[in-house]
Amino acid sequence: MIVLVAGASGRLGGLVVALLLGRGHTVRALVHEQAQADPLAELGAQPVVGDLRGDVEWAADGCEAAVFAAGARHRSELGAIDGGGAAKLAEAADRFELRRFVLCSAVGAGRPERREGPLREFLEAKHHAERRLARLDMPWTILRFGRLTDEPGTGRISTALPAGTPVTLRRDDGALAVVEALSREHLARQMLHVIDGDRPVADALDAVEPRSLPPTHASGLAAGQLDDLDTDYEGDGPLPPELVGNEDPAPGMP
Repeated sequence: MIVLVAGASGRLGGLVVALLLGRGHTVRALVHEQAQADPLAELGAQPVVGDLRGDVEWAADGCEAAVFAAGARHRSELGAIDGGGAAKLAEAADRFELRRFVLCSAVGAGRPERREGPLREFLEAKHHAERRLARLDMPWTILRFGRLTDEPGTGRISTALPAGTPVTLRRDDGALAVVEALSREHLARQMLHVIDGDRPVADALDAVEPRSLPPTHASGLAAGQLDDLDTDYEGDGPLPPELVGNEDPAPGMP
């Protein structure tokens, strides 16, 4: 399968690229600048340089699936990248009739109005991307991650979101969930929470009940599925003013 990975040079995206290559897939790695492309080419990926704030729709042409694992490096770019960039790439995937599209989002994106300040802006951008994606008549999957951490992965997750409890996710396990989700047709047009847990990733995803949803415009069941429980995205403080070096869809919060 030819898979486009947006955010391929980021901490999460790089793990997704490595896993896909290890499984024999062809990876088109979308990066922001040429300096990020060379290391990915050495791994065996096919890097392409583009700016998610501008025209990147062409990057999906000729692919069979896409993963959006990018994240803004600066607070001022949240709307353009986490929101608009993800939406544009999803709409391109729909136009080029890709078989799958996986959006890496964040816990809390269903109810951004419950938060304040920069964190609200971050979740509003994710909310915008999710809603645009839900309008498309294509096999999309939204993975809402807990706060990503750098602890070694365990290969285990949970898709059950506990109410009122801050949640985290090991970045290694998030990348594995992305790759496993691509191959599971029953996850099409579904939103899942993915957090640290005790169930093997493949088993946790296989246990998700399939949904038979007609094409919608973010209404009915599809709209309801994008709501959140009363669960906080861990880190009650604000995002740092400049997210230098972030490039993750669910960055660590102070």
